[in-house]
Amino acid sequence: MKLTGTRATRFISAPQVDIIGVLLFGPDRGLAKERANQLAKTYCANPDDAFAATVLTADDLTSDPAKLADEMSALSMFGDARLVRVRLDHERSGAAISKIIKSFDTDPSKAEAKLIIEAGDLSPRSAVRKAFEAAGNFASIGCYAASANDLANLVRTSLNEFSISIDNDALELWTPFLGGDHALARGEIEKMALYKGYGSEAGAKVSLADVRVLAAGGQNVSIDDIIMSAMDGRLEDCDAHFKRAVAGKINAAVILRSLQRHLGRLIEANANMASGDTAESAIKALRPPVFRMQERAFLSQLRLWPGSMLSRALSQSLEAERQLKTASAPGNAITGRLLLALAGYAKKRRRA
Repeated sequence: MKLTGTRATRFISAPQVDIIGVLLFGPDRGLAKERANQLAKTYCANPDDAFAATVLTADDLTSDPAKLADEMSALSMFGDARLVRVRLDHERSGAAISKIIKSFDTDPSKAEAKLIIEAGDLSPRSAVRKAFEAAGNFASIGCYAASANDLANLVRTSLNEFSISIDNDALELWTPFLGGDHALARGEIEKMALYKGYGSEAGAKVSLADVRVLAAGGQNVSIDDIIMSAMDGRLEDCDAHFKRAVAGKINAAVILRSLQRHLGRLIEANANMASGDTAESAIKALRPPVFRMQERAFLSQLRLWPGSMLSRALSQSLEAERQLKTASAPGNAITGRLLLALAGYAKKRRRA
């Protein structure tokens, strides 16, 4: 059974009793782990108890594929609920796991324990993923990077738990830093809550200045600084901002996705102008609206970059992101080279 969207969210909160096991997979390992921990607490009164929960690794199943079936069939020593958790870092035992899932799906009465498997980004051809998605008594849930709206909601909800609010400008600036991994986002929000004293002062609110202090590992640079300097043609500033971001451990993929969002908005505004709108009207039509502190720079970039070059820049950024997904790809070098190329082009346009 494949669960997505709101069905997946509802299931994590209140799993169906007839579902024997759940596969949590995808590029966002932090989200997979968070959901697995939430399910574990539902399935087992004490998921940290060695008698109640068994933890297996991919290597355990490679050396002994039948161990999974044995653990799922084993009776509880004390008659309470049991849980089996598997950390699947590779699929060398994928075919064996697939057969076990099909066997328990055919005869669910054999299962004496619930199963949770955490995996990385499995392709649709994955034997394990296909087995879970085809089964009626097992569920498969993909864990992917949150959208900007999802991240904004996560920030508000998490900070609200500490009675801390956040300015809209600060939220808009901060959100791009949090993309990529759910656990990273949670960690950054927790760091901000600590910085604000966990809401110990009445009316605690995260400001733009707070975000600038804490974002990028305290290196006092934002992703917007990098992207805006590149698209403005400020070559030296772009290089300096990017180097500070690298020192602050900002993920190169997060910078690329933010660049793609910015390019997409410029392309949309350019299309509005092609339809007869003025540059000012074109950006006012964008949703969400352009950050007011960036309106002048956005207008300048809209006049500086032809539509054809914006589309080419977007294609190059997508290609760079594809390269980042290749094993051992030098992510910082790929991203830095693209940013400097964009900044160099914009600088020449300004001189023309």
